Amino acid sequence: MSNDIPLIYTSKGNLPEADLRMEVEWFVADEYVKVVKRHYLGDELVKEGADVLSFKGAIGETLIGIVK
Repeated sequence: MSNDIPLIYTSKGNLPEADLRMEVEWFVADEYVKVVKRHYLGDELVKEGADVLSFKGAIGETLIGIVK
């Protein structure tokens, strides 16, 4: 059986993506870039996640040369 409705796992269980409001916030610093994604069901925060790209270390130093 195929389910064509995209779901997102939240603190309330799997919810249809269309029922949620997503807010994205970016933080840019010299050492990193961070994006925080928050999903709300009405006014209630039901999921939050963050991705961080660090410019420190061997890989980060290479990326700094590319990004500049």
